Amino acid sequence: MKRSGLIAGLIIIALTAGSVLAFGKSYARDIYTYDCEYLDQRPEQLTKFCADAGVVVYDIKWKSWGYNGAQGTGTYSEKICEPNCAEGTRVEEQVDIYLSGVEVIEGKRVLRYLNVNTRDGVLLPNGNPYDNWDVAEYVVNMKDFENNG
Repeated sequence: MKRSGLIAGLIIIALTAGSVLAFGKSYARDIYTYDCEYLDQRPEQLTKFCADAGVVVYDIKWKSWGYNGAQGTGTYSEKICEPNCAEGTRVEEQVDIYLSGVEVIEGKRVLRYLNVNTRDGVLLPNGNPYDNWDVAEYVVNMKDFENNG
């Protein structure tokens, strides 16, 4: 009798865990982010300055993705405009990235805020070992412009 109770208990735990995992996986499919004006899931690149791609994180590999945020790694690349942007070079550094702050934008759940941290504390051109930006800023500002003229 004890053995059948143990087996029933294990089956209930397995079914509960399986449904939680299934819900989590399906729910993660409903989470998006923006790269400029493009809605995407698990993008391979995120761009800070959409007009000229002056700062981007590319070659992104996502470790996690869901309602509570996303975590991954990538290459931070910033254009150094010296002596001018046409002749300048790019500075690149390996980084850990984090997306957070789910908001509903245009009917989609969007991870809005990106934080970038260098892996070894190396300073980026901004003088810090980190950078951050609102990946949905462009879309939100364009919606405000369209609505308010």
